[in-house]
Formats: sequence, structure tokens, C-alpha cells
Amino acid sequence: MGELDTCRFDSCPGYRSHHGCERKNRGPMEYRNVAFGYVPQAGYTRLEWNYAEGGIKATRVFTGQTMERCSKCDFAIPQDAEPQDLFYVLAYCNQHSLFGEPATWSRYEALWGDDSMHRRARHGNGMGITSDSLLKVLQKAASWDRIEIAVEHLEAPAAWQAGMHVPNPHREGEWFDPVLVDAGDLRTMLRTADYLIPADSVVAGAVVDLLQADGARVAKFIEHDLASYEAEFILEWAIFGSSA
Repeated sequence: MGELDTCRFDSCPGYRSHHGCERKNRGPMEYRNVAFGYVPQAGYTRLEWNYAEGGIKATRVFTGQTMERCSKCDFAIPQDAEPQDLFYVLAYCNQHSLFGEPATWSRYEALWGDDSMHRRARHGNGMGITSDSLLKVLQKAASWDRIEIAVEHLEAPAAWQAGMHVPNPHREGEWFDPVLVDAGDLRTMLRTADYLIPADSVVAGAVVDLLQADGARVAKFIEHDLASYEAEFILEWAIFGSSA
């Protein structure tokens, strides 16, 4: 991570002296602000905070993992604090880790936005891929055996939802609890992967093809050219912010 003395929160009394704190018993924190981010080594992330009470919480959306700021660091947050600074401090408080795993990155590598960014990602924002095609991407990814899904078709035309069950890439044999996903979530995954996957990756071209505005061309690409390993790799980047 970056140099600690560049952080705007070095007024924290425990900031320079502790490397992860024991959490004190306290009532539930009320989070009043939210941002969403495409975050390296974390994937699609929801960030919540409370300016007055100093609470910060991050959720890895597609695994349900969370991390919170400890009680020793619950000092008030400056009103002009940016999400990248809040997330940086949260990672520091959690022993330089993101969701339990060591991480080294610049806080400026992530892209953060408000709820409107979240809504645009869910609705596609120019993507031509249909709900049926999104389901096929998920099914292809699941056929590679590292993602398990249970699909439920709903009454509305072309509507579906699925329980998605993914393994912890850092702990063999450990799986996260299932997370319910729908077509909007798959669009969000593709947007996240598009931002996070390096341009020289073997699947970078596949991401470009999936984001085309021509729905028929996208459907043909998925049917004939998208490999199962590519679909799995793309979703892995969206879920975890890296490849296992």
C-alpha cells in the first residue's frame, strides 16, 4: 500500500501504533453514506460510512464478505473524505488486508461512484447483451467447476435469478455462502471486469465482445466463441478483483 504518512487520517490516535485492533463490544453502527467501487484485489465493493461516528464498512458484493473499522479508530471522518481514502484506512485497520488477505495496491487504482453508478451498471448503460445471454455467460462460467449455481426462472419474460456459490481462492476446500444474483448483477460483473482486467489479459478481447451494443452479435459470440474458462475467469475478476 502507499506511504502511511500520505493518508489524511493520521490524526487517528492508534493509526501509527497498531496493526489491527481487537474490537470492543459496541452497538450496531448506523451507516448513512454509501459508494460502490471497482476495486483491485477486492472486486465489486460496497462501501458504507458514518461521518460523525467514524464507522466504515466494506462488503465484497458477490461473496458477502465484510470488513469493518475497529473501535480504536472510530474518530470522526472529515466531510471532504473520498471513498478511496476511507477504503485505504479500512484496509490499514485490518492489518493491510482486504477481506482477510494481504494486499498491496494504490488506493487510486479503484474507481468509485455513488448509487447512480450502481444503477447504470445494473441496467447495462449501452450494453446490448440480453437477460438470456447473461444467464448463458453464468452457466458457461459454472461449467468450469469453480462456480456453482442454482437457477430459478421467474414468471416475468426472460427473468431469472440464481444462487451463486464460489470457493475461497486462498483456502482450499472453503466455500462462501451462496449469493443471489440476477441479470443486473451479471451486467455489473461485466462492467467490473472491464475496468479491472488488464488490457494484455487473455480474456480482454472476450470482455470487449460481451460489451458490444449489438445484442445479436453478443449472443452469437457467447454461443460459438466464448470458452467456459474465459467466462469463469471474467467473473472471477469481478468477484475478487484478481484471478486466483
